Amino acid sequence: MSYCVNCGVELADSERECPLCHTEVQNPRHPYDHKVPKPFPNQLDLFEPEDNRGFAAAIITLLLALPAAICLACDVAYTKGAGWSMLVVGAAAMLWVFIVPPIFIRRHAVLLCGTLDTAAVLGYLWLVEHYAAKGSWFQAMAVPLVILIDILFTVDYLLVTKAIHGRFRQMALVLASVPLLLIGVEVCLDLYLSGTVSLLWSFVVSIPCLILALLLVVLGRRERFRQQMRKRLHM
Repeated sequence: MSYCVNCGVELADSERECPLCHTEVQNPRHPYDHKVPKPFPNQLDLFEPEDNRGFAAAIITLLLALPAAICLACDVAYTKGAGWSMLVVGAAAMLWVFIVPPIFIRRHAVLLCGTLDTAAVLGYLWLVEHYAAKGSWFQAMAVPLVILIDILFTVDYLLVTKAIHGRFRQMALVLASVPLLLIGVEVCLDLYLSGTVSLLWSFVVSIPCLILALLLVVLGRRERFRQQMRKRLHM
């Protein structure tokens, strides 16, 4: 048995040179013997990884569809109609949208899955209003708030990935988006409850968020502070 004089890797008697660093074998006591079988094949066979996404999606679909179908069958059998079971069916469908499409979507996955998730949440909230909490809150509050959250998430994601770089600036962007969400929540609540808009508590909560966002922007400009934070937080 020989060892490479350059890198120290263990060599077989069938090796004329080191397979790692290609240094010629120099060992008079164990000369090269082409008759000794090599420890590895001459031809490298490459195997494509097996794609099991379809199988995983089928298993997830069955696991979600089974309890939904059982609840729907029990509801129809005992109440002669579909009532509370539609909430279970809607929840299973919403979970399916959350889990299965990201398995197959590769390009622009965050944006496309975010749009699908928004549609799934709106669909489930419509089922809640139709079968459980009846009223007019779906169009007045649920739709605007869910769409607002989706828009803010999309804008923040695009800015973080395309335009704004640096951890402190990215955190400042997220904090600066919180006041917009709070104002939207208060506007929707005021319009739904009283029909008039009077912004009060959203401004009170928004001011600290904006101050913290500005502080993060200022701190992000100081190179010495950023280096200290990277060392302490292992960023």
